[in-house]
Amino acid sequence: MTRLAGIDIDAPPLLVVPLLLAVLAVVAVLVGRVVARLTRGWFRSDIPASGLAAGSGRPGAHDASGDRDIPHVALPLSLAVFAAGLMLLVPDLPLAGPQSRWLRVTITVLLVFSLAMALTRLAVAGVSVYAVRRPTLAPATSVARMAVRILIGILAILTGLQSLGVPVTPLLTTLGIGSLAVALALQDTLANFFAGLYLLADRPVRPGDYIKLAEGGAEGYVDSIGWRASRLRTLVGNTVIVPNQKLSQTILTNFQLPYPDMVLSVAVRVPFEADVDAVERLLLDEVQQASALLPELIARDPAVRLVELGDNGMLFQCILRVRDFEAQGRAAHEVRKRILKRLKQENIPFSYPQQVIHEAPAADRPPLGPRGSLSP
Repeated sequence: MTRLAGIDIDAPPLLVVPLLLAVLAVVAVLVGRVVARLTRGWFRSDIPASGLAAGSGRPGAHDASGDRDIPHVALPLSLAVFAAGLMLLVPDLPLAGPQSRWLRVTITVLLVFSLAMALTRLAVAGVSVYAVRRPTLAPATSVARMAVRILIGILAILTGLQSLGVPVTPLLTTLGIGSLAVALALQDTLANFFAGLYLLADRPVRPGDYIKLAEGGAEGYVDSIGWRASRLRTLVGNTVIVPNQKLSQTILTNFQLPYPDMVLSVAVRVPFEADVDAVERLLLDEVQQASALLPELIARDPAVRLVELGDNGMLFQCILRVRDFEAQGRAAHEVRKRILKRLKQENIPFSYPQQVIHEAPAADRPPLGPRGSLSP
């Protein structure tokens, strides 16, 4: 007679225990596969084909169709079901006291950490799904996945210690005091870390954007936003490292938002003797041709405006739209060349600063002194 899980079985333990273990293993595998299939179906119906991006560690594996990532939870759930079944069998097994205690400890650790592994994979996949639904949060998914893994890992360790009879209250108190000391010592690092989370979530700047900081005047393309600092790549190829806290607090100009294209203004000054209507027509014709031919420019209603009547002549502004910030220099260079050639063809000179000195007639000049100075 064998008694297992409160049930009396008319058979010797050497026959009953292996049979029950085999049945428990089969049930655990079936439960794990069923839950994995349900999870796979939920992800297939809830995420677009390009939904979960690679880089989620090992929380997911490609399904048979190969069109999306899914959380792989079959193995940890099977282990959890198997460990839970063993917990019911251990009290009735004919084992000595120390053997029974160590077996119970082993099964408890297996149960806690298999459940933690399954929960981690589901939570990480859930974070990825949330990021897919809200593309503005996509850059912060790597940090969120790491935070989820760390949080569930800490909870699993505390739960395992509590289930083994280890008091966790003194440990939590010690960790709280230690965490406070670490937070005070690393307050600048933590400030940069949370500023990086803000930059990744709110996205005032994004990798690839060209920005200019008001404080310090640093400017360049955003290469990356890390946990502590962000890297800017200047137009000459150097790297500028800016702490995330500074980047989140300073006033900056993002030349890529809301659109990467921007206005380019080219100034042309001609003398007052030139025909203002003719100058306007030829400048407008030239900038329209440039907008249609130059790849750096966008053909979107270029304009010419007379903006100033100064001491040196009439100042015209040729207003064009350039593709992005980096294309400004090349576009302005080509437009100025075309305007210069056109004005020379039309015999219209450029205006330049000049000073006219009027000399009095010789009869009206005062006599000079002995050393060339004016006599009184």
